[in-house]
Amino acid sequence: MKIPYTWLQAYVDVTLSPAELADHLTMAGLEVDRVEYPWPGIVTAEIVHLERIKGSDHLSATRISTGSGPELSVVCGASNIHLHDRVPLAQLGAKVGALTIQTKRTMGVVSEGMLCSPRELGLSDDHAGILILPPDTPLGVPLGQVLGGAVIDLDIKAHRGDLFCMVGVAREVAAFTGRPLRPPSITLQEKGAAAGKLMKLTVEDAALCPRYTARVVRNVRMGASPVWLRDRLTAAGMRPINNVVDITNYVMLELGQPLHAFDYHRVAGHHIVVRRARAGETITTLDGVTRDLTPEMLLITDPEGPLVIAGIFGGERAEVSDTTTDVILEAAHFHPTSIRRASAALALRTESSGRFEKNPDVGLTTAAVDRAAQLIAELAGGQAAPGRLDAYPEPATRRVISFDTDQVEWLVGLRATPAEAAGALSALGFVVETEPGAERRLAVTVPTWRGDVEESADLVEEVARILGYDRIPATIPAGPLPEPPHVSWFERENALRDVLAGAGLTEIITYTLINRVSMARLLLDAAPEGERLLTAPALVPELGSGDTANPGKAGASVGAETALARGREEDQRLVEATAARLPAITLHNPLSAEMDVLRLTLMAGLLNVLRANEKHGEAGLWFYELGRRYLPTLALAAGTGLAEERRTLGVALMGPLAHAWDAADRAADFYDLKGVAERVLGALAIGAYRYVPVRHPTFHPGRAAALEIAMPMPEGTGAEGTSGDGAAASSSAVAAPPAWLRAGVLGEVHPQVAARWDLTGRPYLMELDLERLYAAIPERPRYRPVSRFPAVRRDLAVVVDRAVAEDAVAAAIRAAGGPLLRRLDLFDVYTGEAIASVKKSLAYALAYQAPDRTLTDAEVDAAQRGIVDALARAFGATLRA
Repeated sequence: MKIPYTWLQAYVDVTLSPAELADHLTMAGLEVDRVEYPWPGIVTAEIVHLERIKGSDHLSATRISTGSGPELSVVCGASNIHLHDRVPLAQLGAKVGALTIQTKRTMGVVSEGMLCSPRELGLSDDHAGILILPPDTPLGVPLGQVLGGAVIDLDIKAHRGDLFCMVGVAREVAAFTGRPLRPPSITLQEKGAAAGKLMKLTVEDAALCPRYTARVVRNVRMGASPVWLRDRLTAAGMRPINNVVDITNYVMLELGQPLHAFDYHRVAGHHIVVRRARAGETITTLDGVTRDLTPEMLLITDPEGPLVIAGIFGGERAEVSDTTTDVILEAAHFHPTSIRRASAALALRTESSGRFEKNPDVGLTTAAVDRAAQLIAELAGGQAAPGRLDAYPEPATRRVISFDTDQVEWLVGLRATPAEAAGALSALGFVVETEPGAERRLAVTVPTWRGDVEESADLVEEVARILGYDRIPATIPAGPLPEPPHVSWFERENALRDVLAGAGLTEIITYTLINRVSMARLLLDAAPEGERLLTAPALVPELGSGDTANPGKAGASVGAETALARGREEDQRLVEATAARLPAITLHNPLSAEMDVLRLTLMAGLLNVLRANEKHGEAGLWFYELGRRYLPTLALAAGTGLAEERRTLGVALMGPLAHAWDAADRAADFYDLKGVAERVLGALAIGAYRYVPVRHPTFHPGRAAALEIAMPMPEGTGAEGTSGDGAAASSSAVAAPPAWLRAGVLGEVHPQVAARWDLTGRPYLMELDLERLYAAIPERPRYRPVSRFPAVRRDLAVVVDRAVAEDAVAAAIRAAGGPLLRRLDLFDVYTGEAIASVKKSLAYALAYQAPDRTLTDAEVDAAQRGIVDALARAFGATLRA
């Protein structure tokens, strides 16, 4: 909001300079963006040398001083200048009208600037001589500061709609300076037939138009506005058009109420109808553009069709022109949300819509329409018809707040007497009365233009900022310091960044807002099981919710052959059908259709980044993201709670690792992804974990796994589980099975899903639930002393059915090996010659060690035989020859 300093002085006596006023406004809560001065490049200067140029009858050569820097040579043709006069100097590069000041030579004398007349400065039509400034004018100061033509640019926040006008800002200035406010005096001479007989008004939608006020002004003489009005509009950033339109804009800037003027004779039947747009309706607006309307938009119409998009922009059909003689003035109050939505849908923002979005004072309409009629009568010779039409079915009631003045000190530390509090509020337009029997308690009636004041805490803020925040004493906080947080996700995530950077990954950040279709592309079919996966904390079903390890029973994925054979159009229909049912949290008024929901997974954003980088020929796309997923909850659906936010780690790999010295040409595979997961688990000191085969609609069948972690058990329960390196985590002879919890999913992206993103490589994705991972970290790490006795190493190769899972064999070996088995590593899986086609060979490296002695061959042989016997019983395993 641009506030011309001289215009502001019409409503309040301001003795502060523009810069000082800007500081006071900022300290009172009205943030000043900048102070602009007119005549940039023109400064005050003194004539220190003056002589007539030989051969000229009117030109003089002068030397000009600005108080600092070298003196300048300026040629001047004015006859009213004298030695030591203070004058305005346009420096090199300054613009005076259409002229840009440059160095030039006149009659052999160099001129390095220009001395300005009042007409050249736009101050008057006087061009007889140079503008002579008072002799005590400081030198080298911008002329705008001296003549007071400053414009203060305020950054007004949306909740203070009352400040989008001159009178609103003047009220604030009067309050903190103690000066009286001088609002414009509205006196109107009415004449002729009553307005109610000259026009009709029908409001069909009072919800979107709570108030509509209209006046008729006749015998108007159209023409240009007076200079003072044009200058004020220009200084405030608006373009003068004609006297009637300029007056409506002037009143909007003065009082904050947008207005519109109709040509009375172009309104069919002289009947204004306020209604919603009908399907298929269009309007040609003042800029000549024909705009399509929707039933959600409010219109000002007549019986023949639309005249104005309510609160936003006028139409051509009833605009005032040079031939206009009678006008209808409109001042209305529209629902701010309706205006905002219509403005966004039409991509049309105006001064009017911006004010209506801030919910201006509903009580302003009558004063604004009367003020406009008064100015039209004064400046355009119009005659206001008696009375006005005012559709206001539900008048606003003023809010009354009981205010204990002791709250001022309690909330902000500023001591204010009841009289001071009452004075500050009264200066802002509040009606203040002392409550009976309580001298420190006030009954405060809130004016209609302050819809942001809802409770006593808001009144505390008003009192504090008017009395001055500088009155708040500086004190040291008392009382105990708050306890430091036990969990710092900031530190946790920073530590993870170091781990992931060490693994060769680059961090990316994607938007938490995404569109449904992008997430639906992750699912190969529209089965409800796939949709539910995206809302699971770890993106995979919990144990017991389905047989995900059995490919024959996986219902959330279709076969790869079927998916790849499906046509593009059919696939798009499937994606759209799935997107419509995704239980994502939807924004009511999104900025873009591409960002209309909160994400359920990070994987869609990761694939978007892979696609963008692959298109630019980038190789070695190893990315990670630390972000949040937003899962719907029953409380959110019921309107009693919020979404569940899950802190999540997403990883995407495609192509070779950019800095891999040992395998530069090898593309990433599942084991690279698994290695990243194990780096994270190792950094978090999580030793008990396992990978479980799963079928997931995003991943390639047979190339995906769920990561399960063993949750810590209470001390003394003997249920510590086993670690990923094969070491027994407890020496207890009888241990309860660990509680396994799924913490994420990882695997190769299904070819059909990759095709939806136009990826030519083989992408791999992983998503881990960080909250579950950190919950699995033991509160106290356990250590085991390193044995002083040597370990005995043996190899063991067994032949089992191909269907037997390796982790089941490893678990059986650990159980049979007992406390002497300290390490177990799988180093070979073999199928081929000398092995039956339905069999496979698993080769393990075993390490036996005791903490108190050197093991004998007999002890190791006995342990090895026990393992072989256990495998034979459990799996029918045989030793490989």
